[in-house]
Amino acid sequence: MAKIVLTADRTLMSTYRGISLATFFGCAPAIDPHRPKDSFWYKILKDQVTPKILFDFICNPITHRNGVATHAPYGLRKVEAALLRDGYKREEVVVAHPDYVDRFIGPETEVVGTYEMDPLGMGPVTMTFTYGRKQTSYDEFYNRDLHMKINAAKKKNGSHAKVIAGASGTWQYNYDPKKIQEYGLYAVLEGELGGIAPEIDGHAGEFFNKLIAGEFENMNPFVKSDFKVEVKEFGKEGNKFHGRFIHYWDEPDVESIPNIVEPSIHGMVEVMRGCGRGCKFCDVTLRPLRYYSPEKVKQEIEVNIKKGGQRNAWLHSDDIFVYGLDPRKTKNMAPNREALEELFKAVMSCGIEHTNPTHGTLAGAIADEKLLPNLSKIIKSGPNNKTGVQCGFETGSLRLIGKYADRKLSPYKPEEWHWVVKEGVKTLNENHWIPAFTLIMGLDNAETEEDAWETIRLINELEREQPESQFTVTPLTFVPIGLLEKSEFFDIGNELTAPQLGVMYKTWQHNFKYGIQKFMDKTGSNNTLKKKAFTGLARTLGGVPLTAMEKYARKKGQEHERVIETIKTKYW
Repeated sequence: MAKIVLTADRTLMSTYRGISLATFFGCAPAIDPHRPKDSFWYKILKDQVTPKILFDFICNPITHRNGVATHAPYGLRKVEAALLRDGYKREEVVVAHPDYVDRFIGPETEVVGTYEMDPLGMGPVTMTFTYGRKQTSYDEFYNRDLHMKINAAKKKNGSHAKVIAGASGTWQYNYDPKKIQEYGLYAVLEGELGGIAPEIDGHAGEFFNKLIAGEFENMNPFVKSDFKVEVKEFGKEGNKFHGRFIHYWDEPDVESIPNIVEPSIHGMVEVMRGCGRGCKFCDVTLRPLRYYSPEKVKQEIEVNIKKGGQRNAWLHSDDIFVYGLDPRKTKNMAPNREALEELFKAVMSCGIEHTNPTHGTLAGAIADEKLLPNLSKIIKSGPNNKTGVQCGFETGSLRLIGKYADRKLSPYKPEEWHWVVKEGVKTLNENHWIPAFTLIMGLDNAETEEDAWETIRLINELEREQPESQFTVTPLTFVPIGLLEKSEFFDIGNELTAPQLGVMYKTWQHNFKYGIQKFMDKTGSNNTLKKKAFTGLARTLGGVPLTAMEKYARKKGQEHERVIETIKTKYW
């Protein structure tokens, strides 16, 4: 039994067999509660959409030592390290494997903290794949499963532990507050539990001390404190729900952020916080920029190597190409090549075999013509060692990109966006980098039909002008965060126009025809057998979404069918 138990659900506690693109698989639909019981698929799969046996195979569980997770999400590792730094003993803090969490919850357990990225399936990718939560995603399925295990363990073992949910997905409880009661949550920490503001890893000891002492029960709002407790009421008379939300404003400097002391999943380490690009639809822009020194990054990588046996390092940032620069003094956001070269040299000096940044902007990648060739040489990118990076494609609409993300293009102008995208893909590919694009459907609910067609045409132009190009495109539904938090969700289940269906169709057609068929097995870890097995499975099933969208179009009517046929004949 432990005093503080930290854990996360299965979708966050998996290496996905070393396939980097497979980490999105938790967004896949698990259950369709509306499937007719007399349908063919109900007879075969009951209410399952993506077969559970298939998901569980791809989302392989991490290993454990007597129930203690050998690897864990990076944010959890930060909180663990902060608690140990702030006075808690090793035996008092455990990061539990989700399948064995009951082993550590007993009468002496004070807090169970859950790390949640997409707990209710409202993330942009998930909302797209589940038609706006008309189906239940595996993210939501396994998060509920974890909370049911925690509640059962508390009841069985006589525990009165306070269950608190943290991480970047906790905003979702504001939109489905019934889950607060169903899961028995004592409180929801608004924002990220380690990693993204409010950055509790800077003062974890203080936070957990107050939590255990009950100071959040009746906190005086007129007394100065870093914390604010808000009891929110949801619903109407006769159907009301309440939830305790804890807000924390501190933004610790780098020196106050502890290094991880146990291995993170995927060899993830952080190199910076914040972005500085100022996109209105992103909450990262609200955080101040801070950079880890190359030495601090090395220290965390060495933990993953020595304790976790890792041979790769994922470098987490919100835009790797702003590492080391001060956007207040660098108006055109020109990359700091020297700082980036120093960072990557330090990373490779640890003896790892492969590294890649999690996120980067196209404008940053091409703003300095020497940058990518130099970095690629340092990290040994090549035909058999591709470097993946997630980039924001956002939209093909010049109107929307100029209105919502003009600084994403710096040092270029919004009217140059199409050139930036094409030049970015070309430059990245020439240096053996593969961009995984995300775009936003229904951006601020202001996307017109012509905006959607502009996106379709831009993807098609890339294919025609650069037939050997390597990139993927994933459509996300608009979620109101960042400076647009007062906007409404884009309701994909009811508001999907024919051209927007066309965007979904075109992106998946591209991913199946190009990504899955041509280059998926050249990214990620170097385990060839695993990659070939996963790629073979993807090739077998990759055409299913296209067929499903064609069926959906026939059901919706002639306008939707016409869009699909136009894409097949003109933009295939």
